[in-house]
Amino acid sequence: MVLTVYDDTRGVGRCRSCDAVITWFELTSGKRHPFNGRDPVYLQTDSDPATARLIGHLDAKDSHFTTCPQSAVWRRRR
Repeated sequence: MVLTVYDDTRGVGRCRSCDAVITWFELTSGKRHPFNGRDPVYLQTDSDPATARLIGHLDAKDSHFTTCPQSAVWRRRR
């Protein structure tokens, strides 16, 4: 699975549960999402033709929700 993010929304922080370094991005769906490490590696990049914003495609396996021991606490209910 691939998650699509806007590159210009990148922000580095730390997980409040496990204190790991994470990078936050805004998904193209509008939601914020944490990824492991300072510099997640894009599988592919392209540009949004309407806004010229750089769009990155990240492997969902790099999502911090897959590795954080407390990830269930932070998931939002639908």
